[in-house]
Amino acid sequence: MVRRMNGFSLIELLMVICVLTLISAIATPSLLNWRSNAKLRGAVSNLKGDMELARLKAIQVNDAVAIHFTTNGYRVFKDDGSTSGEHDPGEEIYGDRPLPAGVEIDLARTTFEGVSARFFGRGTSRSGSAVLVNNNGTEKTVTVSSLGRITISGND
Repeated sequence: MVRRMNGFSLIELLMVICVLTLISAIATPSLLNWRSNAKLRGAVSNLKGDMELARLKAIQVNDAVAIHFTTNGYRVFKDDGSTSGEHDPGEEIYGDRPLPAGVEIDLARTTFEGVSARFFGRGTSRSGSAVLVNNNGTEKTVTVSSLGRITISGND
């Protein structure tokens, strides 16, 4: 009479663990890179959308609307105070947007005057660009023309 044993031997179990470890070691870096790039794409898409909102709001109120950039976010507000491009007390805020972890605005390479984009009542703007960078070094640039056209460019 032959006795059957159900289950796995220790060697079989160790082989499965080794194979799973090898697969996860190969897949993890590319998964982290994809996640970091997805955060950057999302942040750039949000910035472009908020710039389009600022332009439309400037046309609606027939006054200047600004977006003031910081390293880790930006603020959209009606810019009718004494300091151009900076939020003054009493100016209406249309939105504050923090950037996701691992994504920054490179203020040294942002070309807007006073690190603030401004849209005017006719939909025009000060031309310039904002550069967003993730922790992998991937960057995307959001550019605004003097006619108010907003475009995205950059590596992926």
